[in-house]
Amino acid sequence: MDEMFTSTVAFLFMLILLMILISFIFIWLYVAKKQKLVQYVGEGERKKEKRTMKEKLLGPLIRASEYVGPTALKYPLFVNIENDEKQLIYAGQPMGMTLKTFYGLRYVLGFGSLIIFWAYHMLGMPFGFLLMVIMPVAGFVFPNIWIRLKAKDRQEIISATMPDFMDIVSISLRAGASLDGALRQVSERMDGPLSEEIGRFTRETSLGVPRKTAFQQLLDRNTSKELESLVTSLIQGEELGVPISQTFNVQAQDLRQTRGFKAKEKAAKASPQITLVTTFIVAPSVLLMIVGLMILNLIYNPGAFGLDIFFGS
Repeated sequence: MDEMFTSTVAFLFMLILLMILISFIFIWLYVAKKQKLVQYVGEGERKKEKRTMKEKLLGPLIRASEYVGPTALKYPLFVNIENDEKQLIYAGQPMGMTLKTFYGLRYVLGFGSLIIFWAYHMLGMPFGFLLMVIMPVAGFVFPNIWIRLKAKDRQEIISATMPDFMDIVSISLRAGASLDGALRQVSERMDGPLSEEIGRFTRETSLGVPRKTAFQQLLDRNTSKELESLVTSLIQGEELGVPISQTFNVQAQDLRQTRGFKAKEKAAKASPQITLVTTFIVAPSVLLMIVGLMILNLIYNPGAFGLDIFFGS
């Protein structure tokens, strides 16, 4: 009876910790996103250093994924190849990751977790069998969740940096530079996913790819509505003979106003969402922990409540 009670208490304690962890993850997703966008927009050099450090730390894992990749691509499990390939492109292929490497990462994390937690279970550690079942599944699923979040963040960063980028390009065009020259100069001086995409566009056009085809490929690689609006305006302006500098200037003003409205909308939505997380996850977890401690104290120290007559041996 005591052993079953101890196991139940340990399970409830682990459940409470898991609920608190999930709540903090949700709070981070809703609160820290603004800070992340600010770092991309205003602190490009420091972000680049962090990305390089990340590549160094994850290098062995990526190399193992590349080694396992051919087998993983040959025997994919529960995947949508076309959708996963699009998500990789939208995410900018982080760390040079191809579809083969991405599927290899799923195998490495999944089977690696299985081996680690099988050893954990064989050592007789608590919840060993449960973790041996859950963690390999989480290892297979995590790369898909991560690449979708990465793609979403990258497209949001492209949208956030569009107004400043277009202002600088507009100034270069007014100074007499050509469109390709202005785009090339600005993309070389700025950092971030937008400059990477524009830089790739200028390289394609310099190699002889028709401008309209290059624009279409740029849209195929991204889902940003602001970028799509700019490309559509450039194509229409080129067909109608509208000055390109004016197109960039008008688009920058419109996007800056739209960005302000979206920021206010997200700020208004964040507060109720955090309140829901706090109300339905954090508060019940804390309350359950307090009640559990009171019950344990009641059972093992009944004298503190004057209940020795009921719990005395």
